[in-house]
Amino acid sequence: MTLFAQVVFPLPLDQVFTYAVPEASRDKARPGARVLAPLGPRREKGFIVEVTAEPPGASIKVKPLLEVLDDRPFREERFLEFTRRLAAEFHCSWGELLQASLPPSLTLRTKTSAVLTGLGRERLEAKGLGPRERAVAALLAEAPKGRSPVFLRRKTGGKDVSGLLGRMEKKGLVRVTAAPAPAPRGGGGPDAAGRPVQLGLAFPEAAREAGPLAPVEAALAGGRGGAFLLVGPEEPRRAAVRTLVRQAVGAGGRVLWLFPEVAPTAGLAAEFKEAYGRAAVVFHGRMTEKQKEDAWRALRSGRAGLVAGTRSALFAETGPLRLVVVDGEQDDSYVQAESPGYDARRGAVLRARSEGAVAVLTSSRPTVEAFAEAARAGALIDLGSGPPRDGVTVVEHARDVPLVSAELGRRLRANLARGGSAILFTNRRGYAAQVACAGCGTVPRCPRCDIALVYHKAEGRLVCHYCNEAVEVSRACAACGGGIAVRRGAGTQAVEEELGRLFPGVRTGRFDADAAGDPESRRKLLAEFGRGRVPLLVATRLLVHQPDAPKAGLVAVLRPEAILGFSDYRAGQKTFETVSALLDVRSDESGAEAVIQTAAPAHFSIAAAAAGDFRAFYEGEAAFRRVMGYPPFAHLAEVVLQGRDVRALGRRSRELRALLQGAGPELEVLGPAFAPVARIKDLSRVQFVLKAAERAAIDRALDASLPKIPLRKTVTFSYSPFDGVKPLIF
Repeated sequence: MTLFAQVVFPLPLDQVFTYAVPEASRDKARPGARVLAPLGPRREKGFIVEVTAEPPGASIKVKPLLEVLDDRPFREERFLEFTRRLAAEFHCSWGELLQASLPPSLTLRTKTSAVLTGLGRERLEAKGLGPRERAVAALLAEAPKGRSPVFLRRKTGGKDVSGLLGRMEKKGLVRVTAAPAPAPRGGGGPDAAGRPVQLGLAFPEAAREAGPLAPVEAALAGGRGGAFLLVGPEEPRRAAVRTLVRQAVGAGGRVLWLFPEVAPTAGLAAEFKEAYGRAAVVFHGRMTEKQKEDAWRALRSGRAGLVAGTRSALFAETGPLRLVVVDGEQDDSYVQAESPGYDARRGAVLRARSEGAVAVLTSSRPTVEAFAEAARAGALIDLGSGPPRDGVTVVEHARDVPLVSAELGRRLRANLARGGSAILFTNRRGYAAQVACAGCGTVPRCPRCDIALVYHKAEGRLVCHYCNEAVEVSRACAACGGGIAVRRGAGTQAVEEELGRLFPGVRTGRFDADAAGDPESRRKLLAEFGRGRVPLLVATRLLVHQPDAPKAGLVAVLRPEAILGFSDYRAGQKTFETVSALLDVRSDESGAEAVIQTAAPAHFSIAAAAAGDFRAFYEGEAAFRRVMGYPPFAHLAEVVLQGRDVRALGRRSRELRALLQGAGPELEVLGPAFAPVARIKDLSRVQFVLKAAERAAIDRALDASLPKIPLRKTVTFSYSPFDGVKPLIF
């Protein structure tokens, strides 16, 4: 009886391929095993996701697998089911998700090599090969042990060397094999990626208020899965989480704890090991291949009771999970926009569901979507609200000149006289918000990304903040030959210059991606600020993500209303979250003050952030979204098509629009239109926005249309962490 393997590939393909399993590979061909299989004229590595005895349709020609690469599956079937659900929900490639979940040793373990056969050598000497075949054969003739397709592509400049090798193999000219490659090397253990950060979790202590946690504790004790949103001030929220962690570990379970940033992970792992005597593993994208491999080995050994990491840790091999925690649910860094695109917050709920574990998303300032859905589904765990924020002055300031208002200048001067320090936050790095030709008004743009260049005065350059393309400032406009006019904006360099004018002789530091781009320069600048050597600091939000950042007696937020101008229905949420996070940098000492300098002092998001009142913000934002039909009262999806050929991109965009419009009246289709950033790194980008009352209408339309559009594409959905997960106690 012939067995058939369903295979997915780590390519941007939303498709499963069927292959016959050779008799010699029947014992190894199981779901989760990696294979080498023909795909068109090429050979590709893929993953078996199902093995069946049921043959495909009679009209389908089935090729055999070339090789099963693993003696045993690299992941269990419940993990395959989790990644299948995640890929289906975000319309991304299942194979790319599985590739992202490979340990480094498996990612690098197989090396494809091509060797010239005797027949190939004869044809080469007899000049019986075509130009491309002759070029490849000549390179292989020089290497009896073979060459990799990457080497051949680099040397010949060909775009489809794998396809060419496949055709040459069919003619008997070459032999292509997959052989083991050495395991990755490099220094450092799994925790070597960063310094420990003390979180003050004190695991052995009990939470002071365990009552609200009763539904979560019941789900953990009963071994049932579930999903909850835990909302409250930082201290009681962390106390509640450590209570749940202790319960999960005490029952012999394992914990996956996701963070929006790398910094807290090492400290958490060290503290966990000290409290429980069990290993904890750190896993994130900044680790070396050796560190990742060590982490995988610790996980496979079963020694680790906790995995702490960023969104990539969602795919770590943890063993049976009992608890999944998502810290800082409101943070957008959980979203991966590039292919394969997914939202790790929603992924955490799906993984918990596949493992029968409990997922707990936590935040002091949750997203509107999560708060509304959790409340509606009875999954909201409310730990109460903290005291109102006081000592915040909102200054109405409608102009960029002067950048520092008279009121803020007065408070800065008084603070400096007391020997205090101050941090001024602005939303832009660089110097000028606008650079344009004084004659024709043309704005200099990046030639690769089609985005306006930003003037950096200190370097005298125009810089693209997407690809870092930099050009010298020219006083001649490329369009008309006129002079380039630079109007000072509210970037960090401009604010730094203004402070130098107001407070001559006072040292001012600048904390942004330009002045503090590496860890060493960040540590040095923050140390000098903490010791008072740099009493004034101009910063972007980058400072908020530094775990050892000192607090200041005076914090000022400049022009937060700029975020409200973003073409995003979540602009109000982002404004509230950003201003709140910046104000948290203010010192806890008596007399510490904060100033919000804004042209929109009455906007509910700014007023609520100043008061530290999430409920007031939520009521205002929910009312706005309900009227406008935005999530969580409707569903949105953004589809972005990418391509180098603008004509082909336009043609495919029109085809996709016709397909989507045929999906039915319940789907509203906006576009196609060039994306706000129409080109990034020479790839043109066209976007659609789909809107429907029910998510299913969007899914049906995309399932029917996207496979017919052979372009690289990404789909980003409006965030719905709990939608469709019913019951919430799995």
